[in-house]
Amino acid sequence: MRRFPELARMFSLHSESDIPEELPPHLLAPIEVIPSKQGLPTAKEGGKLLHSLYNPLREAEQAASAAKKSGTSVDTCVFFSCGLGYTVISYAARFPTDTIIVVENDPRYFFTALSLVDWSAVFAHPRCIIALATTIESVVSLIEHSGGFSHCALSENPAHSAHAGEYFSALKTLISRNKQKALINVGTLEKFSSLWLSNSCRNLHFLAELDGVSLYKDRCPEQLPALILAAGPTLEETLPRLPELKKRMLVIAVDTALRACLRVGVEPDFIILADPQYYAYRHIAGLSSLTSILITESAAYPSVYRFPCKKIVLTSSLFPLGQYIESKIGAKGTLSAGGSVSTTAWDFARFIGAREIFVSGLDLGFPHAQTHIRGSTFEESIHAHSARLSPAETQGTRALFGADMRTEHDYAGNSILTDTKMKMFAWWFESKQEEYKEHVTSYSLSEKSLRIPNFKLASADDILSLPEKSALRAQFFDSAENAASHSAETAHERAQAFDSAVQNLKDGLSELYETAKKGMALVDNGITAAQPASFLSKLSAIDEKILRSEYKEIASLVFPTDRKLSALFEELPPLRDEVKSSFQKSKIVYKELMTSIRQYQALL
Repeated sequence: MRRFPELARMFSLHSESDIPEELPPHLLAPIEVIPSKQGLPTAKEGGKLLHSLYNPLREAEQAASAAKKSGTSVDTCVFFSCGLGYTVISYAARFPTDTIIVVENDPRYFFTALSLVDWSAVFAHPRCIIALATTIESVVSLIEHSGGFSHCALSENPAHSAHAGEYFSALKTLISRNKQKALINVGTLEKFSSLWLSNSCRNLHFLAELDGVSLYKDRCPEQLPALILAAGPTLEETLPRLPELKKRMLVIAVDTALRACLRVGVEPDFIILADPQYYAYRHIAGLSSLTSILITESAAYPSVYRFPCKKIVLTSSLFPLGQYIESKIGAKGTLSAGGSVSTTAWDFARFIGAREIFVSGLDLGFPHAQTHIRGSTFEESIHAHSARLSPAETQGTRALFGADMRTEHDYAGNSILTDTKMKMFAWWFESKQEEYKEHVTSYSLSEKSLRIPNFKLASADDILSLPEKSALRAQFFDSAENAASHSAETAHERAQAFDSAVQNLKDGLSELYETAKKGMALVDNGITAAQPASFLSKLSAIDEKILRSEYKEIASLVFPTDRKLSALFEELPPLRDEVKSSFQKSKIVYKELMTSIRQYQALL
């Protein structure tokens, strides 16, 4: 009760005197308790043993050890139910610095375990979380904010979780998706971090000069829907109707769909370009859309900022440098990334307050084995590089079958080819629509796209039967322009704050560099010293100073990932002295930190 007072109150336990000597029937799990050969209690449910009938403690120790070894750098363990708790207790005793998350959908099983086995080691553990009767989304959030998916292990025993099989199956799927996403993010960071840093530094001044998407937040009139145009093959169905659709809704196009829009003479109201890579700029290179507003990121490829359009506005940066500057001069407005420009487009529609969001070309698969809309940058590129021995058809087939292909269903119930990556995007849309279901309804304009649960099917003809909404469109843009006028009045103050922030950044990075340099000298001396332990207190002070620095997060963009750092540690020659061995690792950390800072200093 002292450790988890909210949990106690949840079950009407306000003081220790409220705790019954025996649990009432409504708090008991329907399990059969039997003694093990060792004399400790074990249990059966549905004819299956929950623990060893001979030695449940030894079995628990083996399970705890297996969970810890299931991944590199595991510092969080999630238990899918726990039987009577032996494995949780063993893990808590053996790994006192890890985070423990016990998930139980049916509280009766948790309270039954407490009544039969001593959980003192768990409740004394400093990083213990008990998640009873919580949604799977809440559990995923707990994992994300506790240790992250890349450092998370699962401890699951089918016999323990059988009483809530569907719940734990759905939770495992959701954790698996997030783990996969985390791995993709790590790989992307390792590959593109230097590019992101270069782009961010070259574009830094735009953070002071350009407005943010916050100009449009919640300004969409209730009766004005939004239409998102992605570049899937089914966009072709919508294009002939696009001029009339624009009169009845706000049109938001992703960068890959712009060329198709211009082909039918329609300039979208908004164009979203969120990817910092050069190939993303290629989608709009050579085009112009003079009545469109381009939404991009401060880390976008620099040529993006020369695109001929009505206005360029920024989203809040996804990267540490931009985030630092925004913290000093004001945020631009945060949109969820989701891994795809289409997810950013959907979130922008939600962000501006659209109650109905229609999507076209958001196929998330290959309807009729097509990959992209006709005339897209992708299609034009493969035609341009077509050769007799590598024709366009061959290149298109590689795109179609090069991923982890699988068959799913479209909105009409027919089969559609998709892959793991696009299924992950579909899950993002499903989860976001569920999260905002009280405020947003989403529709697909094609039955041939991959079906996204929680999305409905709509017809463009039904939308065209509605009256035009020119007045509501004008109201939306006029409201935003008034906000932009106010923003212009504070431009001078913003510029001054920007200059001050950049100077403080340079000074802070220089100080951080010198601190890491001192650390390097100390570990060098410590490695050769007869008494290396005498250097520990000074190095602890160095490490604490680095950890307190607000500039360490900025340097982290080009600092090695945990995966790369572990690989560097493995290359170190083995030392018998544990202190000197730790000094070797510290030297790598200091060296990589100095290298990261030098990259910033060269570009700033």
